[in-house]
Amino acid sequence: MPSNIFFLILAILIFIMVFAQVRNQKMKEKYAALWLIVSAVIIVLAIFPGLLYWFAEVTGVVMPVNLLFLLAIIMLIGVSLHLTLEASRNADETRALAEEVAILRAALEQGNPGDHRGSPDRVEEDPSAAISPDPR
Repeated sequence: MPSNIFFLILAILIFIMVFAQVRNQKMKEKYAALWLIVSAVIIVLAIFPGLLYWFAEVTGVVMPVNLLFLLAIIMLIGVSLHLTLEASRNADETRALAEEVAILRAALEQGNPGDHRGSPDRVEEDPSAAISPDPR
């Protein structure tokens, strides 16, 4: 089997798996877009392998494979940077939520010094105090 047929089948499988993950709500759309773009580029290069040779010639890269490795490394650096930013944002959000819970717990304990309803074992929900989810 020629390599371009193998990579075409591989890219189509990636495309299908990403769509299935989004449909089952296991992957967010903003992450799926990256993988759909990558699989689309692989599909185009598998169908038209001459494009890689042309692009390597235009950019001055001697071997088209080296250009492919360069593009893959750039993509991996971009994914790593994006995931690092997401992890930092999640850490900040978690810290803010923990601080808010601590403040609310302290307020409950100060408001009812003889009553133990505010203890962590028995926290009763007030339906009127429901917080709407973050619209991001």
